[in-house]
Amino acid sequence: MVHSSVLGFPRMGADRELKKANEAYWADKLSREELLKEGKRLRLEHWKIQKDAGVDIIPSNDFAFYDHLLDHIQLFNVSIDCHPS
Repeated sequence: MVHSSVLGFPRMGADRELKKANEAYWADKLSREELLKEGKRLRLEHWKIQKDAGVDIIPSNDFAFYDHLLDHIQLFNVSIDCHPS
C-alpha cells in the first residue's frame, strides 16, 4: 500500500496571515498571546486541509513563526561566527 505525505506545506496561510500577524506583533499591535493563537489556528487549518485532501501522513513539528533555520540554531544552541577573523 502506498501512503502519501507532504514536504514543505506553506505555513504563511492562504492570505499570508502569519506574515501579517508577525508584522503586527513587531509593531506592538498584536499581543504575544494573539500571535501564538494565530499560529495555532494556522497549524490546525493546514492539518485539516491536508487531511481533507487525503494525505495519509501529515507532518507536524515543522512550523516556524519566522525562520525555521533560526529556530533550529536556538534549539541546538549553535553559535555562528558571521565575521571570522
